[in-house]
Amino acid sequence: MLNALSHYSLKIYPSTMLYYTMGRNSLTYRQRLEEEINRWSPFRKALLAEEREVFDRLVDQAFRYVHAGTMYPLRDTFDIFLMSSLLSHEERLGVLERMLKVSMRVDGRLNP
Repeated sequence: MLNALSHYSLKIYPSTMLYYTMGRNSLTYRQRLEEEINRWSPFRKALLAEEREVFDRLVDQAFRYVHAGTMYPLRDTFDIFLMSSLLSHEERLGVLERMLKVSMRVDGRLNP
């Protein structure tokens, strides 16, 4: 088995996950993000069930911006995670504001 993978380099990281990388010197952003999220697992476990669902949704939204995080490899993973979460919240807030304005126009509470 080891001979078959000789062109891969085996990397062992603190989270005890093994990564086989082919010609890479560092982890991809997605891999770094997964490790960061794994480091938060004790915090997640301490949350109430409803709070865990919110935490999971927040994490899911951060994965929507992996393409942007990949383009910024020197930045701290948690910083990119936070910015991704903020972008997601801002986007969702904008959608809600537009929906509210439309509904207020329809029932006459918002004058054009």
